Amino acid sequence: MVDIRDIAKMAGVSTATVSKVLNNYSEVSEATKIRILKIVEEVGYIPNSSARALSTKRSWLIGIVYSEHLHIGLEHNYFSGVLEAFKRKVESLGYDVVFISGKDIGYLKRCQVRNVDGVFVVTADITDEGLRALLDSDIKCVTTDVPYKSIPLVYSDNRQGSLLAVRHLVELGHRRIAHIAGPLSSIAGQERLDGYRQGLAEAGLPYDESLVVEAGEYDAQSGYDCMNRLLQLPQLPTAVFVVCDLSALGVVRCISEHNLVVGKDISVVGFDDIELAAHVHPALTTLKQDRKTIGKILAETLIKRMNNETVEEKIVIPTKLIVRDSTSKID
Repeated sequence: MVDIRDIAKMAGVSTATVSKVLNNYSEVSEATKIRILKIVEEVGYIPNSSARALSTKRSWLIGIVYSEHLHIGLEHNYFSGVLEAFKRKVESLGYDVVFISGKDIGYLKRCQVRNVDGVFVVTADITDEGLRALLDSDIKCVTTDVPYKSIPLVYSDNRQGSLLAVRHLVELGHRRIAHIAGPLSSIAGQERLDGYRQGLAEAGLPYDESLVVEAGEYDAQSGYDCMNRLLQLPQLPTAVFVVCDLSALGVVRCISEHNLVVGKDISVVGFDDIELAAHVHPALTTLKQDRKTIGKILAETLIKRMNNETVEEKIVIPTKLIVRDSTSKID
């Protein structure tokens, strides 16, 4: 059976160098790393996890923490896409992932019991004392939805995306633009509202509080209920920018049930570019989030933190406007 000493001999390096490459330390040159990994793949070398844990003083486990305070769930297109990219990256570096629940003994204690090397906090309630205890501990963490102190945060440029949405609608001639905001307890809800207001100011349009409705959750029913409220106004909006695609689907249904035509009577813009967005009728204009890049950078950032390397505290990934049939020029 091939062991690490055989790999070192074939690569013409020390066993320490091979160990560093297998454990993803950064002080080995890229050329040497590529040479060693190629040999590892060719000979089918698989490190013994128990021996590796003893020698590296690591468990090679990464925890995934999330809660249901926003009733989103990991099946949500954004979070599932980010998590899949994150998982793929860390697994390619030899780590396994484990989901962490704080329902019994708390997040921190559960992470300590599982002896995780690091944690990806996907979505959680920052008012939760148990979560704050984890984030304040020595366990290295990263997040995509929970800004907290100096914990590295990687997420979409919500303000830029909202600006793109409002600019698009203004260019189509819309002046009475409503916004269905997300829960303002979330960073996405706050920043997308900020971007909406900034877009109005940029276009010289007044901010009208009656045109802004906060959705209780990121789901279709909340979008439907909020749109229903907007349709009770004496003067209807000609366009609606919705905080997420799932809520936008509820908006489209509500508008149609009031015998109005989406894209003609009222234009609709979503945020996320979930798979359904291109297949509903009319196809939804939306902001595309680069979920794969976000997940990959989160993984790389966490690994660097675990190796005590310097990382950026906030990395913001641009969004892209995808124009479809749910928006059109105002008559």
